[in-house]
Amino acid sequence: MNSYTVFQRRTYLRGPGGGGPGQAGPLCLLNESMQGRRVLDDVFAKAGTKPTPRVETDSVAALFAHVRTGRWASVVPHAWLHVFGVPHGMRAVPLVEPDWTVPVGLMTTSQQPGSVMARALTEVATETDVAAALERLPGGPALPLA
Repeated sequence: MNSYTVFQRRTYLRGPGGGGPGQAGPLCLLNESMQGRRVLDDVFAKAGTKPTPRVETDSVAALFAHVRTGRWASVVPHAWLHVFGVPHGMRAVPLVEPDWTVPVGLMTTSQQPGSVMARALTEVATETDVAAALERLPGGPALPLA
């Protein structure tokens, strides 16, 4: 197998306020059956707290729909900010305590010849600075890399 790290996934608190977990307003999170939520629960535990969401869902789109109302906050991977954006009047604040990142990458078979699709995806993943693009929040200045 060939593996390529494409970027480090960061976690952001998104909502009308700012600060650490639980300080931006009532939370809406993925439900506990979702892998992203289980990982997030570990992040909260490292911060010495446990999330108490008022709304749980199995859809990232639903999280963003709630946050767009201006009454809710959520914790999401930064890559989703590029899909749904950061609405006017909202803030996306990186979680820094604990600072949590996870490598996101691409794995392909080392068997030759590889598929045309796998070769094309590998070329894009290795020649594009995905990390730098994701560090720039939509509509905002670039964020410093850690």
